Amino acid sequence: MTTGDLKRIDSRPIPDSREEIRAFMVVWNESLRLESMLKHYRQLGVNRFFMVDAGSTDGTLDLLARTPDAHAFSAAGDDGIGWINSLLDMYGSGHWTLTIETGELFVYPHYEELELPLFCKYLNYVGSQAVPCVSIDMYAASPIRDAVHSPGVPLLDTCPYFDAAPYHMVRTEDSPYFKIHGGVRQRAFGQAGAKSPAVLSRVPLVRWRAGMRYLGGTANITPITLANIFAAILRFEFLSDFAERSPGLTLGDGLSTNLYSGSSVRFKNSAQLVELELMKTERAYEESVQLTAAARSVQSA
Repeated sequence: MTTGDLKRIDSRPIPDSREEIRAFMVVWNESLRLESMLKHYRQLGVNRFFMVDAGSTDGTLDLLARTPDAHAFSAAGDDGIGWINSLLDMYGSGHWTLTIETGELFVYPHYEELELPLFCKYLNYVGSQAVPCVSIDMYAASPIRDAVHSPGVPLLDTCPYFDAAPYHMVRTEDSPYFKIHGGVRQRAFGQAGAKSPAVLSRVPLVRWRAGMRYLGGTANITPITLANIFAAILRFEFLSDFAERSPGLTLGDGLSTNLYSGSSVRFKNSAQLVELELMKTERAYEESVQLTAAARSVQSA
């Protein structure tokens, strides 16, 4: 199967089930993070993964060939978001979809106890089409080069720290009509004289309809009804392979390659991110979570 510049590699059947939650991503040399990422999303309740390989040479395709719930595509060119939009139209329409990178873990209030299918069921009930979030860069207490990750181990075991502040939201004219800047990315990479600071806002979880479009990345999307809940993406770029994968990104003058500082915070849980106002919940959702917990308690009694 070929879709534009995409060519499908695998031949696994893809069921016609609108109940499936599907994840979409572009991959390149992801053997270090892939297994850990898949474990996280399977545990949340993602059913199927659609991955565009951008020329991996580290065995990523071999890993995908052994992954029964993944579908792999090869690509020509460098239109990453165009490939994703095409796959979303073909395989995501009518589904709740997650568009992420391999080193990104999507989390939301109570994700530890409420699976993603139930979270999406709540979103359907309140009429939401998408969940916005902030991207939080995670790092180790050691220099970046020493943040050695073992494939399959939870990424939070390797990089458990983050900057709790400052983060700044600014209003924009494009959906979702805001951008977020700040965090360790601004602290460590120095924005003095920079024309455009790194954008940390994302809209990764979407009830996709054919014709929707991400615009230049997942920070912007065609107009959509956003939930009142604010989620987060925990981003694991700062592993030992950082210099190899991001040669154009250098630390600001005078800063160590150890991102840990006296103000660094160790990740605990989703309640911590709500308390820090990096995520947001709402009363109706909290009541729904409580009802689900009560029902499960009765069933297990």
